[in-house]
Amino acid sequence: MAATPHSESVADPVLPFPSRLGLLLWFVLQWVLIPVEFVAKLVWLLMVIFGDGHEDDLMRLLNAPARFLSPGKLALRLSRNPARHEAHLDREFARLAGEIERQQFGWRTTIYHFVTLAPMPDGARLKGVALHPREFRGTPVSVLTRLAHRHHLALDVSTDLRRGVSLRPAHRKTL
Repeated sequence: MAATPHSESVADPVLPFPSRLGLLLWFVLQWVLIPVEFVAKLVWLLMVIFGDGHEDDLMRLLNAPARFLSPGKLALRLSRNPARHEAHLDREFARLAGEIERQQFGWRTTIYHFVTLAPMPDGARLKGVALHPREFRGTPVSVLTRLAHRHHLALDVSTDLRRGVSLRPAHRKTL
């Protein structure tokens, strides 16, 4: 008789790893898309300045730099090694925890993640960070929750993991 899987692993939601072919294709294609997008945003900005476009349209353009895949991230995502993914997310959560605590977000956070307003239990609204699913594919929600608690963050997970997850301060310090 085959061993049955642990009950937590069955109930623990996880998004599957991305396709290796898709990762390699994006890694090559991004070197074309990012410069093209940069030129398109400059042209659109000139159109907005001279009155032929709307500022909102500029924000709707494809945001290729947010999905930039460095050689290091490519190697990490191709590895499909849960321990490496967890170590990477641990470092990222530690960095984000400091920024969330200070309520000051660096360029890396504003490019790669979404800074959002996170409602607190006492009614206050502090800034939090929403992670895109590409950042945690292959990592179970229980691991994400454990990492968030380790860094004193609360993890908000929707029923559909493809919408991403949000990190917010676990508690508000009183002054």
